[in-house]
Amino acid sequence: MATVNLWAKDGYLSTPDGNSVYFWGFSAEPGGPAQLPGPHIVAREGEAITVNLVNTLESEPVSISSSGQTNVTAGGRPVGPQYGPGGELVSFVDHAEPGGGTVSYSFTPTHPGTFLYESGTYPHKQVPMGLYGALIVRPSDYDPAIPAYKTAYGFGTDTEFDREYVLITGEIDPGLHQAVEQGWPYRISKFKPRYWTLNGRCAPDTMFHDDVPYLPCQPYGAMVMGVPGERILMRYIGAGIENHPLHPHGQHARVVAQDGRLLRNGGTDCSFKRFTVLVGAGQTYDLMYQWSGLGYTLRSPIPTTLPNRRNMGIGEAGWTMWSGSPYLGVKGDIPVGVVSFNEFGEYYFMLHSHEEPQITNWGEFPGGMMTMIGIYPSLNPRVGTLGMG
Repeated sequence: MATVNLWAKDGYLSTPDGNSVYFWGFSAEPGGPAQLPGPHIVAREGEAITVNLVNTLESEPVSISSSGQTNVTAGGRPVGPQYGPGGELVSFVDHAEPGGGTVSYSFTPTHPGTFLYESGTYPHKQVPMGLYGALIVRPSDYDPAIPAYKTAYGFGTDTEFDREYVLITGEIDPGLHQAVEQGWPYRISKFKPRYWTLNGRCAPDTMFHDDVPYLPCQPYGAMVMGVPGERILMRYIGAGIENHPLHPHGQHARVVAQDGRLLRNGGTDCSFKRFTVLVGAGQTYDLMYQWSGLGYTLRSPIPTTLPNRRNMGIGEAGWTMWSGSPYLGVKGDIPVGVVSFNEFGEYYFMLHSHEEPQITNWGEFPGGMMTMIGIYPSLNPRVGTLGMG
């Protein structure tokens, strides 16, 4: 039986405009910082897992609700709603009391897929405060050493992938976070985000690597990287309370699963390609992204046509990500006065929300729910791996 230990804590996250925002999050270590989002939980279909939660917050109980999972128990009994002294609903599942209370959940995943775990206690408040994370369930026959068995949904499901990335959407209303920190009243009906996040970060921080030391509470980057022809599995998770239209430039992505269920009816493939996927609150999508060229060739002497501006980075800033050459893996001249951040002759496509306010940081553009897909001439095979948890 796999065991995962989580601690509910508070901390401060950073935004690219220099702000510091109080938040609640989960940590994988008793002495580690709170994370936004919480640590990825990676399980396997058919294998039991226990999640132990310690609540170090002083003000409220906290719980973990694992969407898409059945027969979840706490202390050997089925989880159930918890009520306060006055009969008000406190939590949808068993919770850990504040100030060091504990609770253990056990379940056996019955389906592979992408799922959300989040606090089921006062979720209208605790989820926007940051108490959420990704639950990835591998198929029972998953084997990363054998390409035919390195799949999202099992052998024969046409979900083989070369690299995978988790992209979790979220929103931050600094008014809510300040009210919680100060103990002030707050009406959730007044919720108004000023920041929008991918994996707990706002652009351009989304494009930094994992575990950069200057973002200790936001360990997960949101940069997608691959090489031409690879099947890149992108797992979208809507962890906030708003809907977000996510769109990758450069290539349509094929939606192969929704809410942890393969889009297949018997032997009929029901997957579909989309320009934009509307990720609803609490929803998950699994998509396959495969870059096939779009006018570019790998170190080819044949002249190619540059993609139009809408397929490059937004505005003048987009030039800084270009290599100056129409050939992947080759660097050339760039416009005078432009500082290039292109390192290896790679090519970048944007991945972002199509709702314009969501790609700003408190109204300042660019920012928010935006990252890049980097297509490289070659990459270390360890890039784009989640492991088994």
